[in-house]
Amino acid sequence: MFDYYRWDEDELEQLLHNEYGWEKAIDTPTTWRIGDGTASFYNYVYYTVGGFSEYDTFRSNQVREGMITRERALELVNIENRPRYETLKWYLEIVGLDFEPVIKVVNSIPKNY
Repeated sequence: MFDYYRWDEDELEQLLHNEYGWEKAIDTPTTWRIGDGTASFYNYVYYTVGGFSEYDTFRSNQVREGMITRERALELVNIENRPRYETLKWYLEIVGLDFEPVIKVVNSIPKNY
């Protein structure tokens, strides 16, 4: 019923950048989930409170599919899970929230790990 194209991150990033002029975020090397800033916020919450983010889920799926090694996945999530403070600040300002109090509240949530 469906015909899937195998995800090859390097190939797709080159295509997006070279053929379509895909822009990259200023605060992360990844091109995945850079969007409108919302992902930087909820991934910060997920990682701060739960100890993992959607990057961990994505990379785990790639390991299970044999696309990357566990070691490579760990290298990537160590970079991708870094807080994107510039984007967080921008996003929170856009939605009418003050960065510092919001981050303090998120950081004060009891950890689940």
